Amino acid sequence: MSDPVLVAIPPKGGSLDDVLKKLVALKWLRPELVGAIRRIIKDDKRRVKLEEGLIQLWRQSGYAMEPTMRSADLFGHDLDDVEQALKRMRRYDDGSGKVQLDYTGKSGVEKMLGVLRQDSDAEVAEAALSMHLQLDLTRPGKPSRIVFNQLEMGFTNKPGAVPVRAVLLGTDHEVTPTYLRKHKRDLSLTCYDAFHNTLLDALDTPKVRNWRELKGHLIETNTDVRILGSLGLDDYLGHCVLMNQATAAKVKALGGSRRWAENGDDPKLNLLRGAPMLIDPQYEEVYDCILDARSHGISFEVGPKDIEKACAEQGRIAIYIVRSGSTVAVTPGLCVVGEEIITSETIVAVNQERLNHNRAIGTLVESLAPVETDHAPAWRTKLAGKLGERLI
Repeated sequence: MSDPVLVAIPPKGGSLDDVLKKLVALKWLRPELVGAIRRIIKDDKRRVKLEEGLIQLWRQSGYAMEPTMRSADLFGHDLDDVEQALKRMRRYDDGSGKVQLDYTGKSGVEKMLGVLRQDSDAEVAEAALSMHLQLDLTRPGKPSRIVFNQLEMGFTNKPGAVPVRAVLLGTDHEVTPTYLRKHKRDLSLTCYDAFHNTLLDALDTPKVRNWRELKGHLIETNTDVRILGSLGLDDYLGHCVLMNQATAAKVKALGGSRRWAENGDDPKLNLLRGAPMLIDPQYEEVYDCILDARSHGISFEVGPKDIEKACAEQGRIAIYIVRSGSTVAVTPGLCVVGEEIITSETIVAVNQERLNHNRAIGTLVESLAPVETDHAPAWRTKLAGKLGERLI
């Protein structure tokens, strides 16, 4: 029996939802099972958000259960949910005589997942078996989250054909290209924006802004990774420069191209030399390449959780992932300035050496039917409609 095809997909979030819905449409997965997976992850996300809010209420309510319950009631929370959460959440002494509240510990979340694995609904039980726990490194306190781990599947492209065996693996997109390159994955259905970092040595120029440019500049003798096209999910996003309106007005007055660092004489880059730009650190190398940051005296700093407010209220400048523009639209005084630093969407990528030796991978690629469609113009039109004058 041949080895199964190892397929990387996102472990959580909207990108996982989009990929799973696509796999249902392709008849790789049953809709009932995918529905159960999505519900479990969504419910656990709600659990984490509730606990995050209770941590704050606990501090504001005198570090005691009853006043915290009263405060939660005033905010409209379901008191049964609040009571259960407070009973399972961790307590610790902060050294000043106060008992602080913290997220449910790992053992508590494991117990919750264990209950789901024994659920009387077979779809829920199977879905829970495909999950595991992961620290949410994006949140203060680093709560344990239930995220997608792995799921075996079979796919037949025609009646009577031998089914393709595959394992879907929830892989954080920042490590996916490395795993694909090192033969730890055969096929990837994840976002493009992480591929740039791990393929710098295989590019004839580091200044590529999307998967099409990377594909065109890839030195194929340096890597087995191949980008085959978009998965066609219409999940386009941009890494955009955020500023407040006053700073954005200065950029607009400079005139010239909307594209950042289109050439070495881009006058907009002068405005980035003051305070460090706020960023997500996993993309620092990409931004450094595109902006030629070191030679222009541009530096970076890890952004706070409320990076939008820091830009709008404190005059900071940031590079921030924008999808629909809804967050920017509801933040007073915040603007998106210029075109995206880089753009991303879910792509189909493969290890060419493995593809050459395993026909099953080719069968899955044929089913996926990656496309060359460029979603950028349509996405920019939607963004302009949402932001109006705040898209500079």
